[in-house]
Amino acid sequence: MEIIFVALGIAAIAYVIAIMAFNGMVTFLWFWPFFAVVQFLMYGLTRYVKKKRRAKEVFPLQPVVFVFASYGFFMTLLVATLLFIVSGAHSREEKNLDYVIVMGASLQDNRVSTSLKRRLDRAIEYSKDNPETIFVLSGGRNDYDRSTEATVMYYYMIQRGVPADNLLLEFYSKSTREKIGFSLAVIEQDNEQKMADDEMLNAMDAPPGIAPEDILHVEHDKPLSIGIITSEFNMFRARRTAQRLGVPNPCPITTRTDELMLVHWSTREAIAIIKDRIAGNI
Repeated sequence: MEIIFVALGIAAIAYVIAIMAFNGMVTFLWFWPFFAVVQFLMYGLTRYVKKKRRAKEVFPLQPVVFVFASYGFFMTLLVATLLFIVSGAHSREEKNLDYVIVMGASLQDNRVSTSLKRRLDRAIEYSKDNPETIFVLSGGRNDYDRSTEATVMYYYMIQRGVPADNLLLEFYSKSTREKIGFSLAVIEQDNEQKMADDEMLNAMDAPPGIAPEDILHVEHDKPLSIGIITSEFNMFRARRTAQRLGVPNPCPITTRTDELMLVHWSTREAIAIIKDRIAGNI
């Protein structure tokens, strides 16, 4: 058992060094030194218990049992959540979606980051094959950027040929839940405006002697088809949040994550899912 604790601690230290060497300082980086310290403390506690048992000395058993039980519970919960993330990291091909929410990501020097670029490039690719789809670019401004994520995303897409009429902006959100929730509100508002415009056109085109309401399109009752573009590690939480907010089956469109950073971002996502689950957000 001691070997496992030491191996996990050394692996965590090596991993944080690799992240800093290739990606610099990123969010949630504190977790790996903390994780390493926990592993070394567990190693020390295990050695202490074995030493006391060999010497047949009395030691407080209840605190030791509590620490080991808490450690086991947390590790089991973390691994189980990571498995949920992996199970949700898939895409589904669905043509001509009414709306696609493009989840924002942190900017780098007020520019599109690698992760965000992959999401936007996937949206541009989808737009070429599905020119009628409307994209909701979702993401607010953090404390270190001059622009909102949505604004930077907007200019990136129009510079690459996506019509401005196919883009809606949501630039108030900061969390995954806010991005999904605020984007759904934007979609609802846009769809209601389209229905009102259709009714006005139908009323203007109504033949003499026929009431306008008699020829209104019944397609308004058709449920909207909504997709979500985000990184593979974020898809499980994004879809569960959308389902909780009333979208029964959002179409997942995932983008790839760098192999080195996949464990890091997935672990951060797992902690966020646990927190959201406790708060009742998913």
